[in-house]
Amino acid sequence: MGGVPGTLLCFWCKGGCSTAKVAGALTFFPPEPNYSVSRDESTKKLKFVVNPDLEPIPFERTEVVILTTKKKRSICAVLYTAPGAKYTILYSHGNATDLGAMHDRYVGLVDNLRTNVLAYDYTGYGQSSQVVCTEADTYADIEAVYEWAIKNVCPSPAEQIILYGQSVGSGPTCFLGSKYEVAGVILHSPFLSGMRVLTESRALACLDIFPNINRIQKLKCPAMIIHGKEDQEVDWSHGVGLYNAIPDHFKRDPWWVPGRGHNNIVQGTAAVAEYYRRLNNFLGSLKGDTPPVPTVTTPPPVFAGTEASNPPVEATKS
Repeated sequence: MGGVPGTLLCFWCKGGCSTAKVAGALTFFPPEPNYSVSRDESTKKLKFVVNPDLEPIPFERTEVVILTTKKKRSICAVLYTAPGAKYTILYSHGNATDLGAMHDRYVGLVDNLRTNVLAYDYTGYGQSSQVVCTEADTYADIEAVYEWAIKNVCPSPAEQIILYGQSVGSGPTCFLGSKYEVAGVILHSPFLSGMRVLTESRALACLDIFPNINRIQKLKCPAMIIHGKEDQEVDWSHGVGLYNAIPDHFKRDPWWVPGRGHNNIVQGTAAVAEYYRRLNNFLGSLKGDTPPVPTVTTPPPVFAGTEASNPPVEATKS
């Protein structure tokens, strides 16, 4: 066995035949923390301070919590609030960022969508427990945040919580969305599964992680996919494959972004405006309105073995 499968098999053997170790080494790349958490002596509440070198957008309506997961890890979560918000977006970020670096995105969502945003750092990231993150950790992490949200912000999660998973965040997002009822799911630059990003071969399927393609078929809520058509890290076909696998009555108009890759979809004034317009349309579709019929064009090929049970649906051209 040669190529990528052979390399991964060697890596797996050297890692003591541990799928978790392989996943951790290939998937999670936490940066140096871009924020700090301290306790305000006057209020006794935790304060979230973004690294000033990032020139963060000023925002005061935040609540910081340190949660303990089922795996006995401590994770940091921050709630950004919008007065009178109906929805709370539970945001799972990508694999090489943290709460501080994502701060401006969260503020933008609050200001433009008038929703709360509940964001968190995975185990091993930011001010969360400093141990190597694993796939199982991310599931325990998002469940801890979800449970806190129900108790403190969203007593009716099926009507109030929207899951948003970007890149590797699509893994815990699909996990939670397939297990619990929520109001909606948004996947941004997602993948079919972890191993399929590296190779189309299913020879090492036993080592695969984040089986999004299987879980997305179990969603019980509307779902939207966002993917750059020039994505060189996670091919556009991953987004199309996931879209095809969403139960038909839960499909919402996807956004296949021309000329954009994995990390630059929301860059530039026009792109930012279109991003928020599309998200607001998605929120509107959750109120029982009839979703728009997607404009169609020919989608890219989907990797063999995606296990999508639905027939291909053509992709939006715009």
